[in-house]
Amino acid sequence: MKQTTKLLGSVLFTALFAGSALAEIRTWTDVRGRQVTASFVSIEADNITLQTADGNMHRFPLSNLSAEDQAIAKAAKASAPAASISANATPAQAATAIDRLVYSGILASAAERTKIGKKPLAGFNAPASDDQFVRRVYLDITGRIPTHDEAKAFISDSRKDKRTRLIDMLLDSPGYSSHMFNYLAEMLRVKDRLEQDNLRGVPYINWLQKNIESNTSWDKMTYEMLTASGKMWHNGAAGYLLRDAGMPLDNLANTLAVFLGTDVACAQCHDHPFSDWTQHQFYEMASFFGATTTRGRVSGGMSGMNADMTQKLMPDIKSLLEKSGMDTMAMNRVDNGLRNYIGANRAIVADTGSNSLKLPHDYKYKDASPGDAVSPKLITWSKEDTSLPCYTENVTAEGAVKPEKSPREAFSAWVTHPSNPRFAMAIANRMWKRAFGLGIVDPVTNIDDPSASVNPQLLSHLATEMIRVKFNLKDFMRIIFNTRAYQSEATSEVIAMGEPYYFQGPLLRRMTAEQAWDSYMTLALGDPDKYKKPLDDLYSKSIDLDLANPKLDAQTVLIKYNAYLDLARKERALMGGGLAEAGSEMDTKKGKGKSPAKKEEGSDMMMENASLGYGNLVLRRAAELDQPAPPGHFLIDFGQSPRNLIDGGSKIGSVPQALMMMNGKAQEMLTNNDSLIFRTMEKVKSSSEKVEKPCSPAF
Repeated sequence: MKQTTKLLGSVLFTALFAGSALAEIRTWTDVRGRQVTASFVSIEADNITLQTADGNMHRFPLSNLSAEDQAIAKAAKASAPAASISANATPAQAATAIDRLVYSGILASAAERTKIGKKPLAGFNAPASDDQFVRRVYLDITGRIPTHDEAKAFISDSRKDKRTRLIDMLLDSPGYSSHMFNYLAEMLRVKDRLEQDNLRGVPYINWLQKNIESNTSWDKMTYEMLTASGKMWHNGAAGYLLRDAGMPLDNLANTLAVFLGTDVACAQCHDHPFSDWTQHQFYEMASFFGATTTRGRVSGGMSGMNADMTQKLMPDIKSLLEKSGMDTMAMNRVDNGLRNYIGANRAIVADTGSNSLKLPHDYKYKDASPGDAVSPKLITWSKEDTSLPCYTENVTAEGAVKPEKSPREAFSAWVTHPSNPRFAMAIANRMWKRAFGLGIVDPVTNIDDPSASVNPQLLSHLATEMIRVKFNLKDFMRIIFNTRAYQSEATSEVIAMGEPYYFQGPLLRRMTAEQAWDSYMTLALGDPDKYKKPLDDLYSKSIDLDLANPKLDAQTVLIKYNAYLDLARKERALMGGGLAEAGSEMDTKKGKGKSPAKKEEGSDMMMENASLGYGNLVLRRAAELDQPAPPGHFLIDFGQSPRNLIDGGSKIGSVPQALMMMNGKAQEMLTNNDSLIFRTMEKVKSSSEKVEKPCSPAF
């Protein structure tokens, strides 16, 4: 953001963006009678800061104003905090309030920057150019670069509110959902193939994607994940707890880190060495899930029924296989596969009604003994926390769970309550990092002391904003993307680990693996959002067995098992073409562009959503591929998270990445004569157009 030391000059006739709608805009007059329309931001020492409707901040001596306006400015400082906004504030007004807090933090950073040998900041970075902005906002909202036509349309648009319009359009596009899924899947460690035999996370993945597409609020999604019961294919949200089936303590540590920004993993084994959390407190929190099982229980029966049903069915299954003429070796292979197939149905979230959690055998502290039973108790961050509604509505004054709620329901309601001291703050801090490359508190999984952050007022305000927009992540990001801070040029100076950053603009950073891959898909496919993963519902239908049903017979199991084994063949059948079929226009001159849709022999299914391929690469967006991609895939080599750790992706460059960009399959895909790029170039007549197309901001 530009900053001036004089009131007038470039400020006097600043063009106002349509729809900026800043709060408390008035006309200010200086001692020479010159005027400017702006809103009050702050007074620091002998200087005043005003903000014009284009978002620019202007700092100059308070004495430059007329005596009347000096008095008005001093009254404005005394009457209300700079970030105060109404409950129904527009995105522009909410963005302005954030900008003021960021700007105040920038001005307050002078001493700290001087101490570490850096020049004090004058204000925001210069505004990003249209070329810079269009590329950035496409990558940050949709996870891909813009096409040539998309970039050209934006750059040539003369409307003053075109950036706001573009943000709104992209937030409502399929690309937003795809890119948000990539982020949440990395955060939640979402996997397609889980550690349990034959258990896939497909229903959980589908549930997550559908909730993102429908813009379900974050508090509702979180509550559903923490309280879900049943099999994953009956309730996709159950996938969250089943992701760590049989590991309730690990799951709790991940839950606190992800949803509350509270890192207490060390307290699982001993008192936390760097925080106040104790091992006993950790087990008290884990006790909220002490009556919840993720293995071995089925609806209407106890855990032994799984094994009993397997033993009952296998002799009948073997008899049917023998009658079919199958030899012994083949039957042994089928026997093992069937046992794993049936066993996948043991993965079920259920509440037992009996809390079995006890302290570990090696517990060494004086406040309890090894093996002692542990009652649920909520942690606090301050002495005043227990008076907040999130506590009083879920536990008694003594800390016991209220009788009308199960422990898991009480815990989940406490986590997601607007008054929880960390829930809104944790997700707001995460969304801020998505836009700027660094959290106000970083790492985002450890908001130990918000007051020690680089800008405590900003962090607190963002949490309040998250609550105000009712945990609507799309609306929250709409505000962030409209800030002057976000629309500034990227900061390229090196920020050392642990060094404070004041958000004068987004940090310059490398694309994520998913952004790089999806950008390749944009170049290869034209409209990558048209190509979706197929047949996901067939997995849920084929894997599901009601082991509590005494009428379940061997014939039914074999029919469903064969359907399960047939999934891979059906998915391969949906590979309908190659590079020549990509793009919205068909190139009939060379016989290219034939429809990838085909009808499989003996099947009634028209493969209308066939995927394209190049070699062994399936040409779909990252969110539509296996989660995570298989070893050796572009995504893995470029740092896609293996989904074992929270936020486990990497942006570290490597020689293999450079070689892949230069002569790997992805590069071959773009330089192939059948590629969309080459076919587009064939249609361009003039030399200047041939240069413009591949050299546009989209490329």
